[in-house]
Amino acid sequence: MYPTLFSYAPLTIHSYGVMVGIGILIAIYVLRQNAQQLGVPPNLVVDLALFVVFLGFLGARIFYVGLYWDYFRAAPLEIIQIWKGGLVWYGGLAGGLIGFYLFTWFKRLPLMALLDLFVPAVALAQGFGRMGCFLNGCCFGIKTNVPWAVQFPFSDHSIHPTQLYESGFCFVLAGFLFLLWRSRLRPGLVSFTYFLAYPAGRFFLEFLRGDNPHVFGGLTRPQLVSLGVVVVSAVLFTIWSSYGAARVRRTS
Repeated sequence: MYPTLFSYAPLTIHSYGVMVGIGILIAIYVLRQNAQQLGVPPNLVVDLALFVVFLGFLGARIFYVGLYWDYFRAAPLEIIQIWKGGLVWYGGLAGGLIGFYLFTWFKRLPLMALLDLFVPAVALAQGFGRMGCFLNGCCFGIKTNVPWAVQFPFSDHSIHPTQLYESGFCFVLAGFLFLLWRSRLRPGLVSFTYFLAYPAGRFFLEFLRGDNPHVFGGLTRPQLVSLGVVVVSAVLFTIWSSYGAARVRRTS
């Protein structure tokens, strides 16, 4: 746990913000490199990425503040202190998707093809973000005696480094999605793979988390949201697959 990388009044550099920033910069670099293969100007992809990042952060923070409103109501100035952590990924996903749709609609860009381009980079950025969570000490795991357990200053026992578990999962998922994207399969397949795989992985990793309370049936709120995302993605994937098959039959 190393939440502060550097501090010299009045400047304080937080490790969480640095890792998130590194993840975003690397993701944007990858997007620029791959954009030309779609015939889309790299600068336009960067503009889209920045717009998505802005609305994603906004959505992630709004969801987090909503979850802990009793705390923030008593300390409203902390709402804007995003560099200390406090983001909900699914809130960021909702905000980012809204921004993605609005930008591609306004610019008349191919939504699914660009979404396929983006999701591997998103998974990559997530991996760095979870490393920031580890340094910050948030999103920690339950008590354990495994050899690789860690101990944070706020805990009197060893716990699972769930942040690193998810970081590794995201990096592996990003690599798989990049390979899938380079295979030039039907537009949308890479996106649906992400929206099915990530929440499924998050659902199981959540059993090792020690910071989220159980709210229904022994499940945490992120697990319930993950199940919802998987179900909706599976339904949309089925509709999308059926539509594609029907179109192939009509043209054959």
